[in-house]
Amino acid sequence: MENGPSITGLEPVLINVSGSKDFKISEGKTRNHTSVIVRIKTEDENLEGIGEIVCAPPGKPEELPEEIMGALQNVVAPVLIGQPSNNRAGCAARVEAALKGRPWTKAGVNNALFDLHAKVYGTSVSHMIGGRVNDIIPVMGTVLGIDTPDAMARQAALTVGEGFIAVKVKIGETIASDVARVAAVREAVGADIQVRVDANDHYRPADAIRLIRAIERYDIEHVEQPISRRDLLGMVEVRNAVGIPLMTDDMVATPEEAMTVIRLGAADRIKVKVTKHGLDGAKLITDMLAAAGLTPVLGHVFEMGLAAVAEAHLAAAVLNLAGPHEIGSMRPMGTDADIIKEKLQVKPGFIQLPDGPGLGVNLDWERIEQMRTTA
Repeated sequence: MENGPSITGLEPVLINVSGSKDFKISEGKTRNHTSVIVRIKTEDENLEGIGEIVCAPPGKPEELPEEIMGALQNVVAPVLIGQPSNNRAGCAARVEAALKGRPWTKAGVNNALFDLHAKVYGTSVSHMIGGRVNDIIPVMGTVLGIDTPDAMARQAALTVGEGFIAVKVKIGETIASDVARVAAVREAVGADIQVRVDANDHYRPADAIRLIRAIERYDIEHVEQPISRRDLLGMVEVRNAVGIPLMTDDMVATPEEAMTVIRLGAADRIKVKVTKHGLDGAKLITDMLAAAGLTPVLGHVFEMGLAAVAEAHLAAAVLNLAGPHEIGSMRPMGTDADIIKEKLQVKPGFIQLPDGPGLGVNLDWERIEQMRTTA
């Protein structure tokens, strides 16, 4: 196989977005979001790979901006420079060998390598993954951050009124207040709308069991991460005691951790995030879950258009995902800020996968310069 142009450098661009309202989960609240844009440069000045690294979640960021920037400049760039642009697997292996941990940083780099590799061959990322089975990608509306039951019910009704068929409810205070939130949202949206609940590690197992049993009457699709990410055996205990399917997110940063969840029977579903696992890792985890008869759910709350379209390419190429997908935006913070020129949502509830090589989108540098910041 003929090598593509060599990689000559890596440029990280740190950006920050502020919204008009706080978005609250059990771990904290924020109206600010930070991403790092990764640009992998090559000998061909018209050929580069782009990806987005997100610092998430609000309140307790997984990786700090300054460590992301340092890892990219001091560790990732040196092992990529000189490598062929169409050697994604080899490049990813070099990054994995050089950088311990840091899944969010490595995921953004992996997505940029996918974009670059696909562009070398003039094809789309979804075709590199395995081929498109969907062109129109169903997505959820704005995630409902923790608020009063009435406020969350109003937002849920507005979301459904816009044409979305599922809502995600953040909880994580007291059992009584969280049951009231779920009840209010279910009453507001009616019986035909999917309702997903996410506690973000908040409860101890015994309290999680009490909560989940109390909301079973509201026809909940699944409850996400009701207890600590560190308590795998506690998740097994909760799963065996309740009737609503359980999903884990925080317990799985790597395919190896996904396998541990599968082997222990700790969840019915696993949240797959291209922003956390990269396209390679996300595809591997979805294949593992399919073989185990379990279901992946795709997406992340806060994503600019670059990360969102990477999620959409995976959704286009994988059959066994539970839709609609939780592909995010900045709307939970009250802003439509974005970093790509293309508009992904052709109508509420659906993303149209763009044509063109790689991820198929172009960065909007005028907007990016307005958002650019320093660590």
